[in-house]
Amino acid sequence: MHPQGVEIVTVCLETLGPDPGRPYIEAAQPTHPTVLDTAHLVDELFGIVNIPNAVWIDSEGMIVRPAEPAWPAPRKPGGRPLPDETPQRLRDIMAEASKIKAWTAESYADAVRDWAANGAESRHVLTADEVIARSGARDSFTSTAAAHFSLAEHFERSGNHPKAVEHFRHAHRLAPDNWTYKRQAWSIEGDLDNPMARFWQGPAEGRDWPYESDWLTDIRTMGAERYYREVEL
Repeated sequence: MHPQGVEIVTVCLETLGPDPGRPYIEAAQPTHPTVLDTAHLVDELFGIVNIPNAVWIDSEGMIVRPAEPAWPAPRKPGGRPLPDETPQRLRDIMAEASKIKAWTAESYADAVRDWAANGAESRHVLTADEVIARSGARDSFTSTAAAHFSLAEHFERSGNHPKAVEHFRHAHRLAPDNWTYKRQAWSIEGDLDNPMARFWQGPAEGRDWPYESDWLTDIRTMGAERYYREVEL
């Protein structure tokens, strides 16, 4: 789609710098720009609360589709079997993840292609009022949560983890539906040198868990089918 004027830019949200995301970017070998957002600015500015999300911005710099779940291709059922030594928690996480409904999996790429071909005349381009309506509430709770999250990132990078946890917890309470805030905090607990530890995102034997929730508990409480909101293309 690049010859048609569409520039794909992927953003890695990662407080701790480039190292955690680098292996995935190198494995993907993207031919488009990939940037690292260590301050989670796209969360704050565009209202992104989960991944994968996408925002459509036209050649005039106007948002024509706000942040929404965006799968580039249909998800393949099944997958490789887990190794025998996989801990039960990770098995449970993968079982819940398999129930997640990717609302736009089969149609999203076609919608982008339609936009590339038809520009402003594409039936998937929204009016300004529709963009605002779909963007959701941006109230004082949202902005205060963003401020706490920024403080948490600052303290984490400064080496003051207990203070970071304090502000992460405030952000989680003020913006309970923001999964990027939660997952960022959860993923930096435990052994950061172990890649699988970043997917654990919850209590472990012999380790204090400083948060009021965790990924597995939350997903079971809300129902995996509600992890992504439904998107109307």
